[in-house]
Amino acid sequence: MLRSLLVAIDGSPQSRSVLDLAAQYSKLGASRLYVLLSVDSAYTLPSENGHIEPADEQEYPAACSEQHIANNAMQEALDYLWSLGLDAEGVVIDGEPASSIVSQADRLKVDLIIVGHRHLSRINRIFDPSVSTRVIEATRCPVLVDVSPPTAGQPKH
Repeated sequence: MLRSLLVAIDGSPQSRSVLDLAAQYSKLGASRLYVLLSVDSAYTLPSENGHIEPADEQEYPAACSEQHIANNAMQEALDYLWSLGLDAEGVVIDGEPASSIVSQADRLKVDLIIVGHRHLSRINRIFDPSVSTRVIEATRCPVLVDVSPPTAGQPKH
């Protein structure tokens, strides 16, 4: 039985498709839906627990900009899921996306991870392995990969 799931978003146009897929699975009986957005550590000022803390905009403009974008993407994702009548909880953390997804899935003891797929070419995969592949290789729980491409004009989430 599916009790909880973790959906990882990145703020790209495909995030809506990943959220829709998570909503479908959540409606099948998952009582907990977690949304995760991981921000590159080079652009954040993390606290001790890994959650992103507000930064001084004058001293750290890049970190502030990245945090603002991430927080907006998370809020849009949560608003969308809530509009569908789903009880969703979100977290924006710093770190490499695949390891962040796996560690949060372990911490939350989720039954399923849902991620998107960037449709990289074989050459690009060599130089920049996909997050979904790294999650599949590192986690012990099932991973559902949404391979649908984003549609033109789709809202960014």
